[in-house]
Amino acid sequence: MPLERVGFVYPMLAAVLLGPAIRAPAIERVSLEIAQISLPQGQASQASATLDLSSGTADVRIGAAQLQLSRQIGSYRNVAVHCPDWVTGAVMSCDGASLEARGGPLRRISGTVSGQYDLGSGALSLRIAGLEVAGGRAALALRVRKGARDLADDWSCSIDAAHLDIAAARQLIAPWWSLPEGYSMAGGLALEGKVTRQGTALQLEATARTQNLSFSDPTGAIAGEKLGLTVAVTAISVTTASPGASRFGDTPLSATLRLSGFSGQTLAGPVLLDLTANPLELRAKARLQQRHLQVRDLVLSQTHLAEMRGQADLVLAERPSIASAHLDVTRLEFPAAYRSLLQVSWATTPFGALETRGLAAAQLDLADDALERAELELDGLSFEDPKARLGASEVSGKVYWAQADATVPPSSLSWRSSRAYGLAGGPAQIAFITHGADLELIGDTRLPILDGALVVHRFAARNLGAADAQLDFDAHLEPISMPLLSKAFGWPELSGQLAGRIPALSYRDRVLSTEGDLTANVFDGTITGSRFRLRDPLGPWPRLSADVTARRLDLDLVTHTFSIGSITGRLDADIQQLRLFDWSPVEFDARLYTTPGDRSRHRISQKAVGSISSIGGGGGGVVAALQSGVLRFFDHFRYDQIGIRCQLRDDVCLMSGIQPVADGYYLVKGAGLPRIDIIGNAGRVAWSQLVGQIAASVRSQNVVVR
Repeated sequence: MPLERVGFVYPMLAAVLLGPAIRAPAIERVSLEIAQISLPQGQASQASATLDLSSGTADVRIGAAQLQLSRQIGSYRNVAVHCPDWVTGAVMSCDGASLEARGGPLRRISGTVSGQYDLGSGALSLRIAGLEVAGGRAALALRVRKGARDLADDWSCSIDAAHLDIAAARQLIAPWWSLPEGYSMAGGLALEGKVTRQGTALQLEATARTQNLSFSDPTGAIAGEKLGLTVAVTAISVTTASPGASRFGDTPLSATLRLSGFSGQTLAGPVLLDLTANPLELRAKARLQQRHLQVRDLVLSQTHLAEMRGQADLVLAERPSIASAHLDVTRLEFPAAYRSLLQVSWATTPFGALETRGLAAAQLDLADDALERAELELDGLSFEDPKARLGASEVSGKVYWAQADATVPPSSLSWRSSRAYGLAGGPAQIAFITHGADLELIGDTRLPILDGALVVHRFAARNLGAADAQLDFDAHLEPISMPLLSKAFGWPELSGQLAGRIPALSYRDRVLSTEGDLTANVFDGTITGSRFRLRDPLGPWPRLSADVTARRLDLDLVTHTFSIGSITGRLDADIQQLRLFDWSPVEFDARLYTTPGDRSRHRISQKAVGSISSIGGGGGGVVAALQSGVLRFFDHFRYDQIGIRCQLRDDVCLMSGIQPVADGYYLVKGAGLPRIDIIGNAGRVAWSQLVGQIAASVRSQNVVVR
């Protein structure tokens, strides 16, 4: 007769299982049916147990039509356990029983069960093998060393799983743990784990191995591709409370971690690690108590990239934070360090494709999620841009940095050579102090440039990177040959030298300005810039204003440099109220004229006549006159004055010259015989058109006289 919710279910079930030990030879088969059984965390419906002795061995079958456990474990139907050879006595056991059930997270359970129970000691061991889980197979084992019913006594539980599909496994563990929305994870997984309870100690040992692991956060800033990892964890929790009250998280937890990465790539913000090229080993010891995680003996080694040791105190709140940390990077090896730690963040800058070599080391101290102090040592570091824009060789030295309110020793760097946008320099050494967002050079610093140098007397920057950044700079240029400078910048070859003072340059409120004049010696004359103001130099729309004057430029050197023909004599120039927007002229008042009182020889070639006349709008007539009549026999002409003026307003150049005449204005006023005057008649010229005419004049060939 079926029984419902009776208190003697367990005794009856024990009678069935112990049947062979009862001296009742006339009994060949015992069956027990129970309509419903209440369990500690669920219930079983239409349960049954059968003992069959007809074959000479104890054949035991236990089943239930419906087994309802906790919400996380789920509900199962058609549960059946069949042991064809049940052994009884002081130790009851079954080897190779079959287990079948449907439902729950796995949808179907099929495996082999082996177990034994010692009636005297109460020790229980149970193993389930061949379980199909998440595309792979798993085995579970349970051992209870005291009291079969009281799991608070010494016990252990282990799992051994292989060839798991991580995406399918995520669905299985979703009731207990899940990734935040938008995160993805896929690949293969093998897992070995064991939880052991001995007295007041609870210990976890687990090893996980991934194959082709790929993951990503919603933004793609944290991602992995085809990762091969091995993670081994050992954790121990000890309590003085009663055994039943001990759980992970209730008491201090000590753990050791070992991680090996041997294939694939992973990205974490600006850090990109190639584990195939640079296999990684990480070891650490940790202690967790009330969301306070202490990491000790952290050791990281990555082949051909880095060696690091450290320790940290972390707070595992809703938003984890670093209370304090110290990292000692004993080795950073380039080029792997550049590719892994710098290239991603520098990808859109001129430093985004450098060829590097050398070594570095660093010490870092952090507190309250911020860097407090850093020490960087460089040893023979060299870098070069394949496009030859930037580079340096054999950079060595130490850099010390700390927060703004801390003191630091002076830093120093030296290098064998340097290159920047065509400019090259020899050996140099600098000394400076840096803390917070401030940097200041110590003493005079000489930076070689080509055959000269920039000598910096003062460089002090404050609040670098902030909107209120400030800069003070004072220096002078030791003479640099203009031919070398021209070649470096790809200009036509200019003669003379570039030298002069760069006085009291400052940066305040996003404005770069000078308190004095900038002077350069070129074309055997002098060019001076004054009242420089550069607004928002680092922004998208820089704006420059200045006044520029030139005195006693040698026109023979100028005209041979720019191939506009040959002119001798001296030239002055005034460019007042110069305004550039995004480095393009939008306003100025420019005047070029013969140096007053110049007593040098004034000669102008046919080609130069054509070049100047085309700018003033009268080129066709002048060229025709040069190619016909008596003028065609002359290669050069004397002149008295040259004068060209352009007032740029609203992208239109208002043209004028030395003085007006009836049909225009003089650009060149001739002298002697044969006399040639160049008259301009264009009063208003579009700026883009004028630039095109000047460029065409520079590119033009000599005027052919027939």
